[in-house]
Amino acid sequence: MILAGAILLIIVLPIIALTQSGWVQLAGQIVLSIVLILALIGSGLFGYICFRAQAKKWGSGLFVIVVLCIVAIYWLWAGHPPFL
Repeated sequence: MILAGAILLIIVLPIIALTQSGWVQLAGQIVLSIVLILALIGSGLFGYICFRAQAKKWGSGLFVIVVLCIVAIYWLWAGHPPFL
């Protein structure tokens, strides 16, 4: 129950806020960016650990998540996907 509340507050509400305008959208962008940056840091760290432990498939998968987080952060602030 607590996990569902945390998911609602941290992920769902900022996404809903992005459909608004003004300060509400800015707050949603900031909160969602913080969540994505934490996911980026965690995935990058564990990806590095996996590569050091010779678990190349897991490390590669985690680094793909890092790249997707970077693309999502760019898309969030620029308003369009990169390379378009």
